[in-house]
Amino acid sequence: MSAADLERLDVPLPELLAALRPGCLAEQAHQLDTFDAAFARLACEHGDRCSTELDYPGWTPGRAS
Repeated sequence: MSAADLERLDVPLPELLAALRPGCLAEQAHQLDTFDAAFARLACEHGDRCSTELDYPGWTPGRAS
């Protein structure tokens, strides 16, 4: 890799921060979500209502439908 190659990858800091801002704001909103802990507990407290492999025979996660 040459210096010219690296130069083409270089992004000015203000431009980089502007590109990252929407993701940072979304993550901040997620971290401040007051219902997040309650939502995370749902599977633990209501395991009987969670789906299992038996509910979807023959389905492979990540496989194209």
